[in-house]
Amino acid sequence: MRSFRSYIVSLMKDERARGADKAVKALLRLLSGLYALGVRSADWQYRSGMRSQRKVPVPVVSVGNITAGGTGKTPFTIYLADRFLSAGRKPAILIRGYGDDEHRMLAHELPDVPVFVGQDRVRSANAAVKKGLDVVILDDGFQHRRIRRDLDILLLDSAAPVGNGLLLPRGILREPVTSLKRADLIILTKSDRITREQKQGLIKRLSVLAPGVPVAVSRHKPVFFTDVTQKTYSPEYLSGKSICLVSGIADPDYFAWTIRGLGGVVADRLDLADHHVYQQSDVDRISARCLNDRIDAVAVTGKDYIKMRDLDLSAIEEKLFILHIAIEILEGEEEIIAGLDSSVPC
Repeated sequence: MRSFRSYIVSLMKDERARGADKAVKALLRLLSGLYALGVRSADWQYRSGMRSQRKVPVPVVSVGNITAGGTGKTPFTIYLADRFLSAGRKPAILIRGYGDDEHRMLAHELPDVPVFVGQDRVRSANAAVKKGLDVVILDDGFQHRRIRRDLDILLLDSAAPVGNGLLLPRGILREPVTSLKRADLIILTKSDRITREQKQGLIKRLSVLAPGVPVAVSRHKPVFFTDVTQKTYSPEYLSGKSICLVSGIADPDYFAWTIRGLGGVVADRLDLADHHVYQQSDVDRISARCLNDRIDAVAVTGKDYIKMRDLDLSAIEEKLFILHIAIEILEGEEEIIAGLDSSVPC
C-alpha cells in the first residue's frame, strides 16, 4: 500500500515519465475531470445561493489551502491561537478529525485551547460558543464553506504553490487556481526554500490570479531540539553529526532541507506516508535502519514524535532528537495584523 501510494504521489508531482506512467497519468487526468465537475458544482451552488453559509455568533478565522497537504496549516493555526491568547481572547480550534495527528499536536502545543473534532463545523462552533469561547479557528477550512468565516487565510507552499496546475488525483490541487480569489489573505510558507527572484515572481503571479488579496511571507523556523526527557538543545546541536531522518509528513524533503540548513549531515532517510500511524514495529524498523556506527542521531518532527512517544522507545531513545519549529513571518505581518483586527477586534 505504501509503495502504491508513493507511486501515485510521484505521478501527481510529475516525478515519473516512463511509458507505463503516461498511461496511468492519462487515467488520473480523466478522474481529475470528474473531480473538477464536483468542485465546480459545489462552488456554483454556494455562489448562486442554492447552498447557504451558516453564521455563528463569534468571529471565525479559517486556515486552509488549495493543495493536498504540506503547507503548514497546523503550525500556522498554533501561531494564530497564540496571538489570540496574547490579546486576551479565548480561542477554540475546529478540526475535521480525519486522523489524530493535528488533534494530538494541537493539544500538546496549546494545552489551554480547546480542540473540537468533527466534520460538522457548525455544530462544533456552537459547542465552543456554549463553553464561553469567543473566537473560532477553522483548521483546514478553505473547502468547508458551510460555515461563514470572517477571515479566510490561504496558505501556499512557496516552492510548489499549485503543483503542476492540475486537480486531484492527477495533480495536487483540491480546487482550481481561480479559487485563490476567495481568500482574504494569502500566506506563502517555507519561503526560505526559494530565491528572492522566485519569491518576487510568485507574488507578481498571485497579484494576477488573486488581485487585491494581500500576501505575507513566512518560513518554518527551527526553534530547538528536545530528547525524550524533554531536555532542550539549540537548533545547531546536531551540526556536523551524521543523521538518520524519520518522518511521516507530506513534505519530507523540506524536513531534510531544514536539517541540512542547521549543519546536519543526512546519512539516511525513512520517509513514511503522510499521517502515518506509528506501531512498535516501526520502532524496530527505525532501530534496524538507523542505529549503526555511521549514524550519530535519529531526528524526527514534533508531529511524528507525538504519535510515537507512547511506544517503547528504549531501543532508540539515546539517539532520538525531536525538531520543534514555529511559524516566522518574514514579510507582511502588518497585513496579517490588519486582517485579524478587522475580523476579530480585541
